[in-house]
Amino acid sequence: MKIANKYTILLLWLVSTLSFSQGQEDCLSIQDDYVSLIESGKYRFANEAEGEPLVSIEYKKLSSYQEYLASAYQVVVNKNPRANMPCPIVTETYQQLAKKNKWSKIPKVSQLVAPFELTQKNNDKAILLIHGLTDSPFSFHDLSQFFYQQGFTVRTLLLPGHGIAPSELLNTDYEEWQQAAKFAIDQTLNDYQQVYLGGLSTGGALIFNYLMQQQQVDEKIKGLFMWSPASKAKSDLAWLAQYIDGIPFVDWIDLDADIDFAKYESFPYNAGAQVHALMNLVVGEGANASRQMHDIPLFVVASEHDQTIDTAHTLQLVQQWQLASPQEQMKKSVLIYYGDNNKLPTKLVDVMEVIVPECSAESLCNEIFDVAHIATTNSPNNPHYGVNGQYRNCGHYVTDAPRYKACKHNKQVIKGEVTAMNLTRDLPMQRLTYNPYYQEMLEAMTTFLKTTQRSIID
Repeated sequence: MKIANKYTILLLWLVSTLSFSQGQEDCLSIQDDYVSLIESGKYRFANEAEGEPLVSIEYKKLSSYQEYLASAYQVVVNKNPRANMPCPIVTETYQQLAKKNKWSKIPKVSQLVAPFELTQKNNDKAILLIHGLTDSPFSFHDLSQFFYQQGFTVRTLLLPGHGIAPSELLNTDYEEWQQAAKFAIDQTLNDYQQVYLGGLSTGGALIFNYLMQQQQVDEKIKGLFMWSPASKAKSDLAWLAQYIDGIPFVDWIDLDADIDFAKYESFPYNAGAQVHALMNLVVGEGANASRQMHDIPLFVVASEHDQTIDTAHTLQLVQQWQLASPQEQMKKSVLIYYGDNNKLPTKLVDVMEVIVPECSAESLCNEIFDVAHIATTNSPNNPHYGVNGQYRNCGHYVTDAPRYKACKHNKQVIKGEVTAMNLTRDLPMQRLTYNPYYQEMLEAMTTFLKTTQRSIID
């Protein structure tokens, strides 16, 4: 990022914050109303149409990715109760999209959560990025800039039931996610000569699932990026959710304020049931003998202390994938592991490069208690989730009002993953929403891209 751009973004953020503090409600000012918003559920429920149903996407009828983007944006505008709310979170990706689409300098919520495309002037190479459960394409605003600067057209996908309100996940089926992922992958393969696929959490599981169903895969796919990929839930609530969801009037695991414009905070049982069913196709009992592994290089980022996904199962899956590849392909794959390398599967270090970052005293990571599941894709400079972002992730305290309030307002909090140990510490724990090793990750990603593209360049 150029220094001038940093100051431009900071200035826009300061000006917009000052202007909106004059009384106009925006996505930042509502954060102080979390108590009433938990009780009212104002942003928990999608807009409902009178008479005709609101627009939905029919993937089989779409003729281009641009048509998909326009349709998805319209769905967000129609259904998201905050779609037109000003949101002074100005990223470089937003600035780029605003210039292209002639948007205002200050974003609306709909413009930040909708799927987007950053287009190069050629059809040589592209990356498709798929977000995680309860998330939105905003989770790739930072990484999109990295890939764009590497010469890639960047495409993102909005999974059905997302980018709107948590109530949309009450009835969403994982097969809808599969359909959306298939459309996006197939369309990108049709449009570009070299393709990389990237997934965060559930997005990673969808990519694995798509590939495992193929007897042969398109040679255009040069590599996979997986951040905290979903394999098996850390909590037993995921597999129990499929049964609890069938109980009448029992819909929600968590009821939160939903003040985060980019990610749902309330969580329905059905969401847990659907992601469990999807993961079961990848690593569980539903992953049958016909599941196909392919010799596509992997770049995986995972935390030992992840409290959403059981990282041990993720590493087993990665090892299985690698063992199905030729030795030469194995050497191209990379695992960045935030944890104790002594706890890695014994064969893993033999079948791929393993990087375990070290934390120096003067680094950001020095004040962090473990890297959280949701943190891996976000830069410390992210204006919403980064070091200076106003948003604090405190949903783990939602049933403990004093601790929730302390997490939201105390000057002194600690940041990290919500492990049992960290939750017993004296200071309240703010769940980490940015990657303290972000720059080191980008350096490793640059090397991975050079290695996996070499056969094309040569």
